[in-house]
Amino acid sequence: MKLPLLARFSAVFATCLLMPVSVLAAIDLIPKEVVVDDQETSVRIVNNGDRPEYVSIALSHLVNPGVPLADEKVVPVGETDQPALYAFPFKVSLAPGQSKTITLKPLRAVDAETVYRLDVKPVLKALAEEQARATGTVLVSLGFSGLVRQLPKAVREGVSMTCDAAGARLTVTGNVRYAVKGAKVDGRELDDFNVYPGVPLPLKGHVVSVPGQTTCSGQGGAS
Repeated sequence: MKLPLLARFSAVFATCLLMPVSVLAAIDLIPKEVVVDDQETSVRIVNNGDRPEYVSIALSHLVNPGVPLADEKVVPVGETDQPALYAFPFKVSLAPGQSKTITLKPLRAVDAETVYRLDVKPVLKALAEEQARATGTVLVSLGFSGLVRQLPKAVREGVSMTCDAAGARLTVTGNVRYAVKGAKVDGRELDDFNVYPGVPLPLKGHVVSVPGQTTCSGQGGAS
């Protein structure tokens, strides 16, 4: 037997009341990439969500910049014997729509560009989680990971390419990252990318060409 329209509406409404409600907390970082020289630098974190947030802040040395995100290796600055950069505060509270400042303070000079991940992440409080479970609310917290580049006092740029059996290998010859544009592998143009000091970058293919470099072709040969 079909329910009357009002009864069907009431049933659907009651079902919706039983479904979990999602509450979004979005913490943003401005700017997403920051350059630090020998002076203090600041970035802003913003709470774009609809509830107050406690946010943790962590700075980690990115050991192998330029690789895919899933392959990145990081070491927390707090575990470093002589850190070159420091971020504070470690935790902040943010009301909805509120922003606060994170300070990046250089502790010593670096000889070559040193790269870090600055992670800002909401910390879910136990009480908030219990209240959410009681009301059938799903808490969704989104943080952000920014890139911090600490540069040496005297900047030198340069890159070299060597051919090998897999294709080619790019190595920075200066002391800061080198932006590669217009590289091609087997006739396919690659998106622009960066190569960093101390982190050689392989380009696999039969024919590899990079503007300003000798083309690699075949088994480690150049043309």
